[in-house]
Amino acid sequence: MRILFTKAYNLREQEIKFVQGVAGIYFIYLVDLEISYPFQSSKLIYIGMSESKHNSLSMRLRGHLTGQSGNTGISNYAANYKVKFTYYSAEVLKTYGNDNVYDLESFFLTDFLEHHGSHPICNGQAGHRLSDLSKKISASVDWTFFC
Repeated sequence: MRILFTKAYNLREQEIKFVQGVAGIYFIYLVDLEISYPFQSSKLIYIGMSESKHNSLSMRLRGHLTGQSGNTGISNYAANYKVKFTYYSAEVLKTYGNDNVYDLESFFLTDFLEHHGSHPICNGQAGHRLSDLSKKISASVDWTFFC
């Protein structure tokens, strides 16, 4: 199965509200600027996750927008460039064979690394190891949405 991205939202308070109470994986990207990664350029700057509805995508995105997350790279990009986000809910992603949000985030980070030669510029981390080898995610990611 192939994972495609189709819907985008501005990284602004009004649109962050749309994902209140949603757990899942989110992707933050620049609209008009590409980052030169070793293998291929991309507008994607961050892959993140929310593991619960209490600490939802909206809370995580709001923290990045305001700088409260501690990731000043994202808040600085948002202050100086047009930035958008897209996401997949944990409910949708579990159909790919794994319902552990940490594993899902690690899957996307690893796939991006394999295709671009580096993790997204504002991630700077390797994620975590798959919690259960029998729950390997059987999908490929179409990263062209971020080109």
